[in-house]
Amino acid sequence: MAQPTPVRGLSPDSELGLAARRILVARLADIRKPEAKLGDSFDEEAVHDMRVATRRLRAALQLFRSLGLGKLEPQVKRLQDALGGVRDLHVQSEWLRTVAMEARKEKPSTRADITTLGKTWLAGLEAHEARLRRELERWRSRTLPLLLRKVDALEDPHRFVGRRVKKPLDWRVRRVRKRMDVYADSPDAASAHALRKDLKKLRYELEIVQPALRRTLGALVQVFAPLQEGLGELHDADVRLEMFERLAARGKPRERKAARALLPLIRDGRAKSSAEVARELQRWHAEAIPRRLIHVVA
Repeated sequence: MAQPTPVRGLSPDSELGLAARRILVARLADIRKPEAKLGDSFDEEAVHDMRVATRRLRAALQLFRSLGLGKLEPQVKRLQDALGGVRDLHVQSEWLRTVAMEARKEKPSTRADITTLGKTWLAGLEAHEARLRRELERWRSRTLPLLLRKVDALEDPHRFVGRRVKKPLDWRVRRVRKRMDVYADSPDAASAHALRKDLKKLRYELEIVQPALRRTLGALVQVFAPLQEGLGELHDADVRLEMFERLAARGKPRERKAARALLPLIRDGRAKSSAEVARELQRWHAEAIPRRLIHVVA
């Protein structure tokens, strides 16, 4: 995952308006880098990096919503969702290509069915790419110019890491802790996905204040990556499981055959991802990470 542009020279006592301007400019720069690689075709890495960059920009807009930026966040989400549609197909199609190459134990006809299924999925990529092109045009012609005007006009003399920023951070940490409790009680796809979304939002929001709280926050932010990656792999497995169970029950004959051959592999992969998430959650609790985060943002 691409790292955010570093923002230096900020302290907890920096003016909120100044900090917001510098951070938002950095987040916009993170979007423009992969955007430059999206031309007639959509490079997989560039799509992924731009999607992550839009998430980070949304996190900044949400954290600085006291400055009147909250209304811009849904506009950025439109672009993120369009990027997500393309990215999700990239991920699942790549998985199918890998499985098709490794399916040596299957009959030749079954391997052929798996390859055909991958091509069928890729046929849907054109519609997602068309949507992404429309949203990129909207981003360049409407959303980005409006964002730049808003950023240039930001002024607020309050402390950067003061109540206006700490309050939403504290809320997010407590929400993640609650999501962890819900997942522990019922580790299903819905609770895992909800935890994954809020964990990502918390990580990106903490990255915003990290330049000003480097000593107390630096090491804590690093522990997010393994859990976030594990939840991401678990989500991909849950998406595949739902797709292939549906195909096994209601797909065309060749789709049903391929789905039945792949379901044991998908279930095994999900079990491994679930176990990895469980280990990381145990680590979070053993090291009291949620409590330490609440202490930092209090």
